[in-house]
Amino acid sequence: MSALVALAHLLFFWPVIGASLYLPQGGGDLWGQLYPVWAFIAAEVRYGRFPLWNPRLLGGDPIFSEGQFGLFNPFNGPLFALDPLPAEAVLWRAMIPALWAGLGMLHLLSRSRWLRVSPPAALAGSLAYMFSSPFIVHLGHPPIGDTMAWFPWALWGLEQALTPGPIERLLRGGVPVALLILSGHGQMISYALLGVGVWIVLLPGPGSIFQRWARGAAAVALGFSLSAPMWMPALERLPMTERAAVPPEQRRGYELAPEDFLDLLSPFIHGRNAAEWWSPRDRVETGFIGAVALGLAVLGSFRPPSGRAGGLLLAFGGLGLGLALGRASPFYQALALLPIFDLAWKTARAVFLFSFALAALAAWGMEQSRRSGWNPLGIFLIVAGFIVSIPATLAIVPAGVPRERAFFGLSLAGAGLLGGWASLQVPYRIGRWMILAILLGEHLIVSSTAELERRTPFEGFDHPRALAFLKEDSGWFRVDVDPAAWALWPPNALQIAGLDTPLGSGNPMNLRAFSTFYWMIPNRTAPAYRMLGVKYIVVPKGQPPGGEGIWPVFIEDPQIDLHLHTGALPRAWLVYRTEVVETQAEALPRILDPSFAPEQVAVIERGPLLQGEGKGHIELLRYESNQLKLKVETNASALLVFSEVFYPGWRARLNGQPTPIYRVNFTFRGVLLPPGSHLLVMDFQPASLILGLATAAIGIGGLFGAMAWGILWSQRHGQGVRRF
Repeated sequence: MSALVALAHLLFFWPVIGASLYLPQGGGDLWGQLYPVWAFIAAEVRYGRFPLWNPRLLGGDPIFSEGQFGLFNPFNGPLFALDPLPAEAVLWRAMIPALWAGLGMLHLLSRSRWLRVSPPAALAGSLAYMFSSPFIVHLGHPPIGDTMAWFPWALWGLEQALTPGPIERLLRGGVPVALLILSGHGQMISYALLGVGVWIVLLPGPGSIFQRWARGAAAVALGFSLSAPMWMPALERLPMTERAAVPPEQRRGYELAPEDFLDLLSPFIHGRNAAEWWSPRDRVETGFIGAVALGLAVLGSFRPPSGRAGGLLLAFGGLGLGLALGRASPFYQALALLPIFDLAWKTARAVFLFSFALAALAAWGMEQSRRSGWNPLGIFLIVAGFIVSIPATLAIVPAGVPRERAFFGLSLAGAGLLGGWASLQVPYRIGRWMILAILLGEHLIVSSTAELERRTPFEGFDHPRALAFLKEDSGWFRVDVDPAAWALWPPNALQIAGLDTPLGSGNPMNLRAFSTFYWMIPNRTAPAYRMLGVKYIVVPKGQPPGGEGIWPVFIEDPQIDLHLHTGALPRAWLVYRTEVVETQAEALPRILDPSFAPEQVAVIERGPLLQGEGKGHIELLRYESNQLKLKVETNASALLVFSEVFYPGWRARLNGQPTPIYRVNFTFRGVLLPPGSHLLVMDFQPASLILGLATAAIGIGGLFGAMAWGILWSQRHGQGVRRF
C-alpha cells in the first residue's frame, strides 16, 4: 500500500514532475521567503560553514532562530548540500510533506491497535488526508506541511510509548514529536501539540491511566529536549519580532467562518486558489478532504472505532473546529489568554486537525461498508446535506463566474458521491478499488492543478548587465530596491544573486527594531538612511533621482536603472562623540532627527560618553556569516559603529580580549576602542543555541543512562529488562 500512496502522489504532482510546471501560484513564501535563505545556507555549507547569521537580508538576521528557515529540519538537509540550489529540488521539497503525511496516515491506520482498518480502507484515509485542503493551500509553505505530515507519525509513536515496556520505547514517541517541533512553524506546532495532548489523555491502553499519562509526558518531554536547539532560540527571538508587537485587538482575521463549511463539499464554492477567491475575507484553508471521503466519514461516524478511540476522533474534530473558528469560539478565547497562543491568531490553520479526524472516519466508513454494509441513515444525511448546499450556495456566492464555478464544484461532488454509492453496491473486492479510484480522481480534478503556473518564480527578474555592474564593485555595501521596482527586481532576487539588501520578505517574524527603523526613515537623503550602507538603489526605468547626492550610474537595462547614493556611510565607521540614552526607545527620535550627523556622533544605550575628536582607519579582513574581522587604527578613543543589527549572541574580542558590544543608533552594534592599532573579531555564538544543544544532549544522555540502569537492574535481579 505504501507504493500505491507514492504512485498517487506521483500522479497528483505529475504536472510539476513531468510537465515542468511550477508551484505555488505567485511564488508564495516558498520562493519569496524560504528559497533565498536556503540558497544562502547551501552556498555557505559548500565552503564548510554552517551559517547561523544571514547578512544578506535586513540588517542581518539570526536565521538559526527562525524555525521556518529550518536549519535543523531534516527535510531541508538535502537542499543544503546543493549549491547552486536547483529549482527542481525546491519543488520536491514543497511536495514531500504530502507524501510523508500519506505514508504516516497509512501507517497509523494500518497498525494502530485502536484505529486499525484493512489496507484498502487505510489507503482511503491516507489519500483523503494527504490531499486535503490544508496541504494544498500551503504547498508554498513547507514548514506548515511538515507539521501536518509528522502528526500521524507522532500519534503512532506515542501509542507505542504509552505501552508498558523497555524505556527505549520512549524514543518511538519522542523522536517524531521532536521532528514535528523541528518543522519550525510555531502556530502549527502549538495546534499539533494540543492534538498530541488529546491523544495521550484519551487513548485507551494497558495499565492505569496515570501510568499512561506519565509515559506520554516523558515521551513528549524527550521530544522537547531533542528539538531544543530550534525552539529555545525561537523563544528568545519571539519578543523581538514584528508579530509580538501586533496589538491584541488586531490579532484576528484568518479565521474559519460558518459559510466555509460549504467548502467541505467543494473548494470551488469560494475559489480553489488565490486567483479564484472571491470573498472579501482572507483566503483560508477549509477541512476539505474530498466529497467522496466526506461521505465515507459520515458513514464512519455512525460506526466509529469501538471504545474511547471513537471519542478520540470526535475530540480531534472538535479541537480543530474550536481553534479554526477563532474568536467566534469560546475555546480559542480561553486559549488566547495563554502566552504563545495569544500570538497565534491565524487560527484557520488548525482545521487540519478536523481534516485528520474526517480522514480517519472516512477510513472507518469504508471499513464498515465492508463489514456491515452501508448505513441508510448515513446515506440520508449525505443526500440531505447535498440538497441543502444548493440554496446555501445560491445565497452566498455572487452571480457570474464565481457562481458558475461553485456549481461546477457541486456537480463534481455530486457525481463523486453517486459513484461512491454505486461502488458500495458491488462486491467489496471490486468496489474497494472503484471507490479508491473515484476518491483519487476527485482530488486530481479539484486540486492537482490548483496552485500551478507555467511562469518560473523569477521570470522577468533577470538583469544580467545590471547584476554584472553591481558585482564589479568589490566594496562592502548594500543594494536597496525602490518599492516601485519590486515587481521588476525584488530584493529576494538580489539576495539570491549574493547581494546584501536592507529589505526582507514580509515575514512577520522579522526583527522589529530594524524594520521599524527602516520604514520610519522619511527619505533617502535623511541621515538615518545613510547609516544603512546603501550604495546603490534599484529604481524603475527613467525614475528621477531621489534627492541630493543620488544620481543615475547605470542606465543600460531596459526596465530598471541603478542610482548611486554618494552620501552613504560605509558598513563600519568611527565616531568620537556619543550621546548616552537609557532605553532603546529614547534613541529613535534622535536618529530620525534631520539634524543628526551619524558620521560624527552616535546614540549609545547605557554606554560610555565620548566627547573627543580623532581620526582612524578601518580595514575589513573577513566578513562571513558567523564572523566579522576588522583591523582598526585610531588616534583617540572611539566608538566603532557597525551597520549590523544588535542581537544577543554576538561576542567581540579586541586584540584577543573580550570586550562589550553596545546597542548603537537604536538597532546597530558598536564597540569602544582605545587609541592605537587593534584587531577586532566578532563571532556569533548564541547562548540560546548552546543551551538548546546542551538540553538535547542531556535528554539523549538521560535516556541512555536510564536504559543502562534498566539493563544493570535486570542483570542484578536476574529478571527481564525493567519495564517503564
